[in-house]
Amino acid sequence: MSQETLAGEASCHPTYISLLERGLRNPSLDTMLRLAEALDCPAWKLVRETEVKLGS
Repeated sequence: MSQETLAGEASCHPTYISLLERGLRNPSLDTMLRLAEALDCPAWKLVRETEVKLGS
């Protein structure tokens, strides 16, 4: 899914999606839930992926 498509489906700006992907911004819980819905995955999975990347 492109950043533009994800942004549209999650009601975010494409630049914000880019900043999230690069780790320059942290999403609010509301944004996290919208992203999870747009990606058709549970929000905990997005959090878990971040924990794994950070070595937590």
